[in-house]
Amino acid sequence: MKAASLAALGENGLLDLLTGRWKTDRSRILTGVGDDCAVLRGDGKNHFLLFKTDAVVEDVHFTRKTTPALIGRKALARALSDIAAMGGRPVAAVITIGVPPDESVSRLRAIYTGLQTVAEKYGVNLVGGETTRARQLFLNVALLGECRDYRPVLRSGARGGDFLFVTGRLGATRARHHLVFEPRLTEGEWLARHKFASAMMDLSDGLGADLPRLARASGVGFEIDSKAIPRARGASLDAAVNDGEDYELLFTVPLSHVKTLKKKWPFAVPLHCMGVVRPRGKDSARPLFAYGFDHFQQRRGHAGLR
Repeated sequence: MKAASLAALGENGLLDLLTGRWKTDRSRILTGVGDDCAVLRGDGKNHFLLFKTDAVVEDVHFTRKTTPALIGRKALARALSDIAAMGGRPVAAVITIGVPPDESVSRLRAIYTGLQTVAEKYGVNLVGGETTRARQLFLNVALLGECRDYRPVLRSGARGGDFLFVTGRLGATRARHHLVFEPRLTEGEWLARHKFASAMMDLSDGLGADLPRLARASGVGFEIDSKAIPRARGASLDAAVNDGEDYELLFTVPLSHVKTLKKKWPFAVPLHCMGVVRPRGKDSARPLFAYGFDHFQQRRGHAGLR
C-alpha cells in the first residue's frame, strides 16, 4: 500500500500519524498532543504546569531581511501566545539555535537581544539551551508556564449553545503584525481565572484552520457570521480567515456568562462575538474558502510568513 504524501496528509494528518500511538502516564499528564500546551500536574491540587515548544525557521517564519531583534522577539512571543491560550503565566525557557557556519555573529547577538527584551517584559527566565550547526538559521523555544489556583482552559471544553469570541482584529500579517504582536497573556489569564472561557486557543494558522481544530477537540460544530469577523485595517475577509499569524485568542463562552463578560471585560483590546457553537456535525456556515495555513499543502495563507 502506497504511503500518503505530506501534501495529502497535511499538518493534522501528519501529527496523527506520528503521535497517534503515544501513551502518557495519566497520573502525571493531564493533556498531551492536541492542545496549545501539554498540561502536567504541579505541586498541589490546583497547580498545573504548561509545557510548550515552538520553532521559527529562516525563509519560513522570517526572511534574511527581517530585523534581527524581531526574529528573537517572534521566536519567544509565539510560544508565549500558546501559554496565553491556556490562561497561564510563563516561567522559564530554554533556547536552541541552529546556525550556518558563515552566519554573522553580530546578527546572532541582535537576535538574542530581541529574545531577552521579550523575556524581561513578560517575566520569562531564560535558563539555557543548545547551539548546533545547521543549513539555515532556526530557533526553537521550549517554554514552561503554570496555572496556580485555577485550571487551564483546554480546546475541548466548548458545548453546543456557547458563543464564539475573538480578541482584536484578524488579517494583519502582511503589515508585519507577525513580528510585533503582543501575546494575550493578561487577557488569557483573566478569562481562565474568572472561568469565562469554556474552550480557548490562539490563532496562529488562521481562523479557517484553527476554529475547526477547536471544534474537533470539543466534538462540536459551529456557525459564524462572516460579517462579524473583525478585520484589520485594509484586510480582506479572505485574509482575515486564512492568512494566519494573528496570535489573538479564540474562545467560547456559555450563554449564561456572555452578558457578564461584556460588562466586566477590563482590557483595551476589543472583544468580538462571531458566532455560536452547534452540536456535533452542524458546521455548515464556514466563511469563504476556509483553509488557513498548512506547511505541507498548496493553500498556505500568507506564504512565506508563518
